[in-house]
Amino acid sequence: MIRLLLLLLLLVVGLVAGPLLVGQKGYVLIAMDTLTIEMTVVSLGLLVFFSVIGFLFVEWLIKKLYRWLSGSTQWFGAWTERKQRNAFYTGLQAMAENNPDGALLALEKTRDRDFAGINLLALADLYRRKGEHKTATACLQEACAYPGANTAARLTLARLALQRHDSQAALDELDKIDEKQQRQGHVLNLRAQAMAEGGHWQELQSNLKSWKKYLGNDYEYWMQQASVGTFSEIASKEGANSLKQRWQALPRATRKDPAQQAAYIQQLLDQGMHTDAENALVEYQKNKPHPVLVEQFRQLKLPNPTKALKSLEGWLKVDPDNIDLLSVLGQVAYNANELRLAEQALGKAVKLGNRRQDILLLAAIRESQQDEHQALSLYKQTI
Repeated sequence: MIRLLLLLLLLVVGLVAGPLLVGQKGYVLIAMDTLTIEMTVVSLGLLVFFSVIGFLFVEWLIKKLYRWLSGSTQWFGAWTERKQRNAFYTGLQAMAENNPDGALLALEKTRDRDFAGINLLALADLYRRKGEHKTATACLQEACAYPGANTAARLTLARLALQRHDSQAALDELDKIDEKQQRQGHVLNLRAQAMAEGGHWQELQSNLKSWKKYLGNDYEYWMQQASVGTFSEIASKEGANSLKQRWQALPRATRKDPAQQAAYIQQLLDQGMHTDAENALVEYQKNKPHPVLVEQFRQLKLPNPTKALKSLEGWLKVDPDNIDLLSVLGQVAYNANELRLAEQALGKAVKLGNRRQDILLLAAIRESQQDEHQALSLYKQTI
């Protein structure tokens, strides 16, 4: 631009200074039909100069206007983005304040914007709470398009499916989760729940072996549930004796699993085989008591549960202040009508822990002994 201006300046200087130096101004004649234009060379030079200047000015003005218009568009877009970001934060804050209506109003303004799917997950939760499951599902399906929100959206869709008792739909959603995420404990827990509700007991049981390290403390629970389901099918179709035969045919490692043992014993109890259940409970706890198996002693209804009482009393000699063992001993003795032993065990358990179930059982014993005053006093403690 500077070079062009210098060139034009030199041209004008040449046009003006040239004629002056030679004493001739010169002229230019332009004739077009009836139109005739006559001017000096100096006038022509000035005309060309100012025309170029005018053209350059118009060009600069157009560029300036274009930049201003472009900048205003970007400014408007930035203003809109700030407005929706504020709506997003307002919606989250309203959720934290337990204001679902305010949260819904704010977050709906962000539905078509990219917040990595977090806004859609929040909207889905709000609509779910309102009972609008179709809208919640639509929000979750939109959220699935965002990699960061995909797992959370699929898990929520699976939970909604389980609420509808559609276990297959839940499993289909879980299958769409990234393979790495499928190994997470909470994902496997949900899959186990879906498989259990669908009655896929044997499939669940076989999968649990490879899921053990991911499920952690939940492994025993699901193994017990799967085993209960499997053994229940056997007992209902083939009978209790067939169940005992099938149990003995299982690998030794399987029969040593406390979750499997608890499931097997539960089926014995459900089939009314309390003597067999007592024998199994004592046999499987030779070395030390197991919390799940100890609790199953409560269900024994035998007139003379000698083996069970002996095991419980033996453990209490080692750990005399164990509230759980005292409580279970009291329950087993009560079921066998050994009220004196039950009263002693439960009385000590109440002193140590004051738990409701122990108080109620002790009150029932007092009531059976016609000690209404003590029974009433104990009942009042549970209110």
